Amino acid sequence: MVRPIRTLGPLLGVLLTLGFVGRASATPGDTLGFGTRNINLAGAVTADVEDVGGNYYNPAGIVRGPGLRLTLSYVSMNSALEINGRDSNVERMSGITLGIVAPLRIGDFRFGFGVGVHLPDQRLSRTRSTIQSRPRWERYDTRPHKVYLSTNIAFRPIDWLLIGAGITFQSPSDLQLVIDGSADLFRVSSTRLRHQFEGDLTSTRYPQLGAQIIASDSLSFGISWRGALTLRNKLSATVDGDVVVGTVMAPLDFSLVSDSVSTYMPQQLTLGVAARPVERLRVSMDLTWMDWSKHPSLIPTEVITLEIDLSQLPVMLDIPEEIGGRSPIPMNMHDTLVPRVGIEFDAFRNDRMLFQTRLGYVYEGTPFPLQRGATNFVDSDRHTISLGAGLRLTDLEPTIPGYLQLDAYFQYAYLPTRYHQKDSLVDPVGDYRAGGQQYGFGLSLEVVFE
Repeated sequence: MVRPIRTLGPLLGVLLTLGFVGRASATPGDTLGFGTRNINLAGAVTADVEDVGGNYYNPAGIVRGPGLRLTLSYVSMNSALEINGRDSNVERMSGITLGIVAPLRIGDFRFGFGVGVHLPDQRLSRTRSTIQSRPRWERYDTRPHKVYLSTNIAFRPIDWLLIGAGITFQSPSDLQLVIDGSADLFRVSSTRLRHQFEGDLTSTRYPQLGAQIIASDSLSFGISWRGALTLRNKLSATVDGDVVVGTVMAPLDFSLVSDSVSTYMPQQLTLGVAARPVERLRVSMDLTWMDWSKHPSLIPTEVITLEIDLSQLPVMLDIPEEIGGRSPIPMNMHDTLVPRVGIEFDAFRNDRMLFQTRLGYVYEGTPFPLQRGATNFVDSDRHTISLGAGLRLTDLEPTIPGYLQLDAYFQYAYLPTRYHQKDSLVDPVGDYRAGGQQYGFGLSLEVVFE
């Protein structure tokens, strides 16, 4: 795209702002979960998941169920997060989840495949320019506003052992901006600049592995591993033009190269167990290790150069000999352990239907240290509780040779207030406190063919 612009200064400001972007992000599943029932159980499903949530929680579960599953769900979460008592204006996180799980059998060979997709309902992807000195909620800003696509396969070599593997896709960007023309210092209307912007989305992948052990009809164990994901955004901007004063023209060359981390998901390892102490009650527990200590810096690497010949200009301009770029600042994040507990109770059952109630709890400790220096990532711990129910309609033949599953949940998250006290008495941001609440819900429709 080529179009004239009026001034050089505002555009250079935009370039510098774009260059200072860095986000600690991951997949929507890490923030919202995947599948209404699984979210309702706080994600404690590694040991016995068999629906489309296997595409995220444990790919081994894809081959566990009785037949083909098709799922459509909608999830949403609103945030009431505050810094010093003022609303942080964190956008609603919501989207549509689509999934398919297809266990198959050829003779004695049992296998299956699955696909899971999350589509944000506001935009397909979002990266927000931020200022390093501005406190912000890093894990809840751009993190869920991305498309999630996961493909998986699973095998069942023996009755009690299920093994699965998969690949998840994400897209980094490579951006280029070129400006040419002339900028008149005293006659703005005479300024003529053109800019051309190009962007490429490339593909990157990360693996996931999982296994389930069915010890008995009432006891299962699970383990899953998800590889680390780092998406890097590169921005290259060049300005090749002239500064005009009267009839005198001074050549100007400006370049900016910024390399930043736009999305990061740590390596994760989860152990899970699910049991039925009595026929109508299911209890599950998961424990996830998250390798946050290897988090790369969110402060981008920048190289800025400016060359201009002022010898012929009739005015004095104060141009620095060097324009400092920016170097990464260590994050000093630490690993976390995330416990999850889910309870499911068969409240009513007959030949035509099954009604279940569910309760889930998860504690997510923040990996960010107290912000005493130059950075301002205010994320605090999060306690999340979920309440919900499911209705299974089983008397549907010959219309559907299987059953129809309807699920819904309500979720509440509490983020206790965290106080950040700066080491420097003259810090430009100063001390602050951050905390808040989040509210969410989800609905889903699943068709299961037996």
